Amino acid sequence: MAYDINFKKEAEIKLHIRRFLLYPSFWHDGTKHYMHLLQWRNLKFLQKNVSKIPLQAGIYCFVVKPAIPNFFPTQYLFYVGQTTRTLRKRFQEYLDNQQGKGKPRKKVFSMLNLYKHDIYFYFTPIPNNTVINEVEDKLINMFVPHINTQIPEAKISPELQYIYE
Repeated sequence: MAYDINFKKEAEIKLHIRRFLLYPSFWHDGTKHYMHLLQWRNLKFLQKNVSKIPLQAGIYCFVVKPAIPNFFPTQYLFYVGQTTRTLRKRFQEYLDNQQGKGKPRKKVFSMLNLYKHDIYFYFTPIPNNTVINEVEDKLINMFVPHINTQIPEAKISPELQYIYE
């Protein structure tokens, strides 16, 4: 019997298995949306792009976008975060975390290194610090990203905890 996967590399393959919770009810519920215009931009997560990140507070996301020739764009949202410092400072902190500097969280460190060739930093400046938490909470609640461990409106029952491991 032939297999598509070389099971001798099973440990490596297991590093890349991700579970996503896709819950359209959250996407279509207008009460969960942030109704003001957000001006999203994105850059590949590379040191050379630090100077292109704004010196403003805001919301950011890490998205894995594999570049596959002759195929439509495919993206995986892994993490949503916010900063009341500057997006540039937060970007640099994650670059440092990728190198093992500071105290990187295990899941973040893994994401930044396993997908380092395909990871993008999406960001939107938000000048009003009082709404940053609201925007972050709404985005996390709508998408329940794999790397985020605290979902503001959800208490994850024990039988579903495996999704976030």
